[in-house]
Amino acid sequence: MLVGEAEHWWRGTHHMLTARGVVVDWECFKRMFLEKYFPESVRHAKEAEFMRLHQGGMTVSEYAMKFEHLARFYSQGIAEAWKCQNFAEGLKYDLKRVVVPMAITEFPALVEKAKVVERLEGGNRGVKTTEGPSESKKGGNQRKPYDRP
Repeated sequence: MLVGEAEHWWRGTHHMLTARGVVVDWECFKRMFLEKYFPESVRHAKEAEFMRLHQGGMTVSEYAMKFEHLARFYSQGIAEAWKCQNFAEGLKYDLKRVVVPMAITEFPALVEKAKVVERLEGGNRGVKTTEGPSESKKGGNQRKPYDRP
């Protein structure tokens, strides 16, 4: 399936490996391909990016996609619970404060709950901004008996 420069590279590499008596299996091909087209320095940079990742201005869906993409470059094995913990820690505070106490340890369930909370939080913000200040129609800015002085 390789074409162009990659095809020429593989033909030469394959010839060199077989001449040395190396068994060329899938693992061998992957190792050689990654050494050539995805050097260790780039893998380390992607791993560091994964460890620093936070939701920021992304939606939960965008954050989840980027999180899963970068998680592939993490050099250690990733347990599902650890993955969930790191994902939740990177969420925006408004989402994190609701989602973290749920202690969800299955990644798809966590992402879905975060999306639901995001949708609900977004709806609440919309209501608050359209309502305006709560004022009495008669008295304008009258204080209620339970308001603090």
